[in-house]
Amino acid sequence: MKSFGDYTGGLCVYAVDSGFTVPPIEIAGGYVWIIQVAEIVMGNSCGGPPRVRAYVEHHPDRDLAGVEAKVYEREALLKGLEAKRRGELGFDIAIVDGEVLTRYGEEVEAEVSGDALEIMKKATDYTVKALKIAWETGTPVVGVLKRSYSGDIKFSHGFFDLGFNDRAIASIILNHGEYLVLGSYGEIRERIIQRLREKLRDGVPHPRAAARARWIEKILNSYRQHAERVKVVFYKPMLSTVKLAVKTEVAEAGGWSVEKVVSALSKITGSTGFPTPLDYVDALASVRQDIKRLVYELLYSKLYQRNKELATLLSSLVNPQKPI
Repeated sequence: MKSFGDYTGGLCVYAVDSGFTVPPIEIAGGYVWIIQVAEIVMGNSCGGPPRVRAYVEHHPDRDLAGVEAKVYEREALLKGLEAKRRGELGFDIAIVDGEVLTRYGEEVEAEVSGDALEIMKKATDYTVKALKIAWETGTPVVGVLKRSYSGDIKFSHGFFDLGFNDRAIASIILNHGEYLVLGSYGEIRERIIQRLREKLRDGVPHPRAAARARWIEKILNSYRQHAERVKVVFYKPMLSTVKLAVKTEVAEAGGWSVEKVVSALSKITGSTGFPTPLDYVDALASVRQDIKRLVYELLYSKLYQRNKELATLLSSLVNPQKPI
């Protein structure tokens, strides 16, 4: 654990988040996804109106909307960094909601559909391109993981059966104004494997820790050398009303060390415990019920103009007991 000081410099932040329909609109003709991507640049000497884009897609799969949303989100991040490189946008830090290194859980195996793999690869490719420009322009990229149920702290320290997740452990051991760097995922994986070997010598295998090591390996295989420049960091903001630590992935760049990054993030922490720009885009990216209804009505209208009977059939809700 280390202490970070109170950040005193000027700060301009680019933040981006995506939201999508859960579940999607389920009609007889398939599934309708609605994906919204929100961006904002805000800070002491910068700012402007946020930008929200909406994407509507028809797809035979109900479960890939979240992955597709990540693709659009990372495409927006890439374009934002490209705009900074051209001198059209000015910001110091880029923040994304969730991880920097995209992944989709232990269920992502070789047997997933070709469509799923293609979408996942797009998200990875956009992220790699964005990271390259971030390092080129000296812009740290920070992922804020709000729902952190991982066990990397306990697994890498050999406390396999401790009944707390990482965020709870970090919240207990960190004081306000302190941070903990676990390291890159490569380093974390090596420490978990070492602890597993130690436990095996005592005849105590642990499947959950082993599964976590395999899961991290997938991230490393996807991002290769880029993953080694992204660190897992926990910090507890200075704000005394915030009780929980924040889990982040930090891709350092330029003169922005981990300590400087978490100090800056703490400075812009709001009542939720997260950076305020992220709170704004989180709210804007949420797909409201009236938007879902509007999209459904527009879809029906377009189909109706072509074929009345077909429109009624294809756009009929599969479960009319759950209206839009």
